[in-house]
Amino acid sequence: MNLSDINPLANSQSMNRLMQSRFGFKLDYTKLTYEKAQQLKQLVDENIARIRRSYGAHTAERNPKYMELLMINESLAHWMQENRWLMESEMGKSQAILAAKDMVDSIQDMVEKVSRMQVEQLPALIDTIRDQIGMSQAETFKTSMGDLLTQVSQSLGQARETADSNARALAGEDMGDEISSIEPVSNLKEPSDLDMDTDEFGGTDAAAGGTEPLGREKRQ
Repeated sequence: MNLSDINPLANSQSMNRLMQSRFGFKLDYTKLTYEKAQQLKQLVDENIARIRRSYGAHTAERNPKYMELLMINESLAHWMQENRWLMESEMGKSQAILAAKDMVDSIQDMVEKVSRMQVEQLPALIDTIRDQIGMSQAETFKTSMGDLLTQVSQSLGQARETADSNARALAGEDMGDEISSIEPVSNLKEPSDLDMDTDEFGGTDAAAGGTEPLGREKRQ
């Protein structure tokens, strides 16, 4: 296979078919997010650059593993171009999650403010009432206002816990609580395969939220 075999007018599906015919695998895009596609492509780019630095582009082109990386890189580039709307969608989800977390922070601020009223403001005010108005009025105010602030504090504490739980659930649904690891998209395990480190390439996460590896779909 030569570089000229990569058609500049191809798309991710045609690239997958070509990789299936040439190398016996194709990329599984069903679990891929735009962010993970960017990370995976960056890793592929780094490996391609490393090979070129070590062996030179023309020498590397004779190695099937290098050509495999080029095909993966091209297929990812096409997929990202075709799914740019995902980037906007994921950014929108992230902004919504941040807004939800900001609401939790706002409620927490209220909790802390009420706490300061209980600990700092109320005792000082009771002393002032006792000195300026009378002992009886100070005790009545202390009981009434103390109970009120306690109820407000408890309600806000429960509200904060509920809001935090909702924000965490939202983040878990949209961002993925767990990121599954994938099989190496290029099986560079042997030292002879351009001296590539398997950990550098094989240990990369490429999909959020699933238990199935992204990796490659092998030919049946």
